[in-house]
Amino acid sequence: MVKKVDCECGVSLVGENDDEIFDKVKEHAGAVHGMEVTREQALAMAKPA
Repeated sequence: MVKKVDCECGVSLVGENDDEIFDKVKEHAGAVHGMEVTREQALAMAKPA
C-alpha cells in the first residue's frame, strides 16, 4: 500500500511500502532536521496516499 508522510517543514514523502517510506523519512529527518527516527515513529506518521 502506498503511504505518505507530510513533514511540518512542507516536504511530502511517498513510499510504495513500509520499507520505502521508512527509508525516505529516516533520510529526510537526518539530512534536513538532524534527527534520528525509528521505524515505529516513521510508520506512525504515515497515512495512506
